[in-house]
Amino acid sequence: MFKHSLLVLLVSGFLVTRASGETLPGRLNVAQPQSTVVTLYSDKALISQTFNARPDGQGRLAIAGLPINWLDGSLNLEYIDAETVYRPADVFWYQGGLDRDNYYRNLVGKNVELIGGGLNVAIQGKLVSYQQGIGLVEGNNGRQYFIDYHDPQGLRILSRAVTEGLGENLKYVQADFGRQPVSGPLKLSYITPQLSYDSHYRLTLLSHNQGRLALKTLITNSSSVSYEQATIRLVAGGEGSVPGFYRKSRMPEASIMADAGDYAERVGEVLLTTLPKDTVLPANSRQLMDLFSEALHLEKLYTLDVYGRSTGGRTFMAERPRLTWKFVAPLDLPPAQVRMYESDPDGGYIISGHSWLSKTTAGDNAWLTMGEALAVRVERNRLDVEQKSVKELLVKWQATVSNDQKDSISLLIRERDPNLIKIDSVKGATLEKPDLLRVEVAGDTSKTIHFTAKYRH
Repeated sequence: MFKHSLLVLLVSGFLVTRASGETLPGRLNVAQPQSTVVTLYSDKALISQTFNARPDGQGRLAIAGLPINWLDGSLNLEYIDAETVYRPADVFWYQGGLDRDNYYRNLVGKNVELIGGGLNVAIQGKLVSYQQGIGLVEGNNGRQYFIDYHDPQGLRILSRAVTEGLGENLKYVQADFGRQPVSGPLKLSYITPQLSYDSHYRLTLLSHNQGRLALKTLITNSSSVSYEQATIRLVAGGEGSVPGFYRKSRMPEASIMADAGDYAERVGEVLLTTLPKDTVLPANSRQLMDLFSEALHLEKLYTLDVYGRSTGGRTFMAERPRLTWKFVAPLDLPPAQVRMYESDPDGGYIISGHSWLSKTTAGDNAWLTMGEALAVRVERNRLDVEQKSVKELLVKWQATVSNDQKDSISLLIRERDPNLIKIDSVKGATLEKPDLLRVEVAGDTSKTIHFTAKYRH
């Protein structure tokens, strides 16, 4: 924060502009672009800008205003004129850019002025040594002064060097285009971890089998740069499976907040969401945005995964299934955390569960698995084991499902053993798939089912 503020303050002296608003040849400030596109990911942002700046007579271009911790290897500069591309032969900068230590190291041997530290009047002299916050000044009065920036009450240095003498310190990123006659707009791009976004879903239960799914995103700009007239985009499904969303044209009934879906599109295997044009990212800010809100029909299920062959002998097992909500995805849904909200008896809301929604294509089933059930229990009992052949094992099962709530429930029992051949002889349940049983249990009752499972042995 301090470093960047000092940079902006000092750079304003050497980035003189023409009356037309164009920068002088050889100088560029990233805060004065013709256009900016901010592409946000979960842990960084790709900044792409265009400028009308030109190198000086020696082909050099000095760049100021980059964020403090932009990723060094991500910087890209090029002039593009139709099919012709002009790139610099060399890009140079001082390690750390314009920070306090670099600034004061460049003052060694120059005239300075001492203030603070109990001095009644300023002392003029020359900085003869400086390293990591420690410096030595020879005063014009013949005395030496020790500078320690770790001491908040100590002496401080003010530069007395002329502006031209400090100019090179400010041009801490310099591109050398040589003698090539560049043309076309200048394209500059870089990556910075100071901008990012994180999304989550809010699933609110409204009534029986009805709910509302909202996608919210928290955008963070911890840099000292404000983006007020920029195109801001969110990327989903690519690098790091970053949250975002895509609206299919065949879903016109979807209710999209802030018209965000009007700008979404698929680019290769990623989803690209462009935020409304009036979206602003102020410096050092966070803002929470609603991307969409959708009404859903929900199916409440309880799920229990079992591994039959791993159970030995006539073993009795008491287990609790997990609460699961199933719905049809109204649009392409990105992966993100889900918080479930329910009304409490006083008319407020409680967070009744957490889950993770995997990337789901519009029209497919989405499954949200919450925590263990409180009022639903399953008691399984292995009744008999029969060796049908050298390669097959037949196991007879009994399961009692207890439902201690008023509403009826649906329980899915899935056999996860990879050696399962099939389930048959089912009584009291429905075989939905070769490895999946559905049990319907009325409120405040218990139900016992029987089935056999055949495994490869």
